[in-house]
Amino acid sequence: MDLEIAVNARDVYGKQSKRLRTTGVVPGVLFGKKIGSIPVQVDAKALELLYHQAGRTSVVKVSVDGGQPTSAIIKSLQRNPLTRRALHVDLFAVDLTQEMLADIPLSFVGTSPAVELEGAILFTSLDHLKVRGLPGDLPHEIEVDLSPLVDLESTIHVRDVVVDGKLAVLNDPDDLVAKVTPPREEEVIEPVVVEGEGEEGAEGEGEEGAEGEGEGAAPSEEGSES
Repeated sequence: MDLEIAVNARDVYGKQSKRLRTTGVVPGVLFGKKIGSIPVQVDAKALELLYHQAGRTSVVKVSVDGGQPTSAIIKSLQRNPLTRRALHVDLFAVDLTQEMLADIPLSFVGTSPAVELEGAILFTSLDHLKVRGLPGDLPHEIEVDLSPLVDLESTIHVRDVVVDGKLAVLNDPDDLVAKVTPPREEEVIEPVVVEGEGEEGAEGEGEEGAEGEGEGAAPSEEGSES
């Protein structure tokens, strides 16, 4: 099923874009070699749903004011660092007949027996693969099965990740993707016994500690505009 979204041409810019956001609309730009740059605006809820389905790699059909759909990808989505609300979206029009480079996120699935049975800790060194392929062949994500990590000697490298044959993976095949490490041991702190203190010294130390504790007691958030 094709992913689609309807947008409208935008005629407000700069600080006026803030008004759009208060009405649940996100400003953005649709751009590409053949179409130039078109300021657009899109419903925030529709954009969030689309981004969840397409990420930044899957092709979506973008129609401006009900016109002919343009194939594009979500090049970037700026968010408010505190509220995580979308502030601005860049939609890049692609040529479906020309290969492109893309970073495809890795999704780690399944369970490592070493983690589940031995309490080992999962370590991942890559969160995406760099690939080359036609826009229509780029997946939303690439799954990495963790079940081969059966013990502390097991590893998963780029060459072990299952990728669609239509895509060329540009990472080194020997690059580490995931492994497990031994469980952390809790550090046991042995009590220190100081010899030679008398009752007077212990009492004085207690008073000084109480005073120090009293002195130490003390009462103890937006994004870019387009």
